[in-house]
Amino acid sequence: MALGFWARLRRWWVAGILVLLPTALTAWVVWTLFLFFDNILGARLREIGVSVVGLGFVLLNLLLLVLGFVTTRLLGRRAFAVWDRLMHRVPLINKIYSTLRQIAEVLLGSDESAAFRKVALVEYPAAGTYMVGFVTSTAASEAGQKLGTKVSHVFVPSAVNPTTGFLLVVPEEKIRYLAMTPEEAMKMIVSAGAIVPVAPLSATGAAAPPAGSSP
Repeated sequence: MALGFWARLRRWWVAGILVLLPTALTAWVVWTLFLFFDNILGARLREIGVSVVGLGFVLLNLLLLVLGFVTTRLLGRRAFAVWDRLMHRVPLINKIYSTLRQIAEVLLGSDESAAFRKVALVEYPAAGTYMVGFVTSTAASEAGQKLGTKVSHVFVPSAVNPTTGFLLVVPEEKIRYLAMTPEEAMKMIVSAGAIVPVAPLSATGAAAPPAGSSP
């Protein structure tokens, strides 16, 4: 009876952890990001005596919407083109600006060819062993010219800590595209394989072909 009581107590404790931990960590991440973006303009507001939590976050989003609206109009596009040319001509600054702009365009692109939109298997680090990675580019490159074939650039994140990883240059014919979404792949990597998405089924009941593969 004593063992049964402690077993139930342990089960309840673990169940409580499973409920509280994801919720608490999610709240902490959201709050941290909120404070970071709120402080971008909030710090300036506090300098002039306006201290309202969340006001900086709201104003920042309104500013982004206004900038986006203006730059999609004819005069706005022309003004942005002038500014873009100017930033590309300033020594030293042009290196930083062009690099950051290219990264932003790649990461925020919405089309299927954008970076990190396709998940693939690559044979690494030995024959018969595969790792899950994100295709970041399929554009022609010097590496492809040297190898004499079309290549893809694949970022393979480290398990548990996906902020680090490897950049692989892989011949296109050796890449095996997966049907899982980038979000599902990231869950799998962060959980070290404990969370594995199930392959979607086609209308015939067979596994659906991976995204990016030929019919």
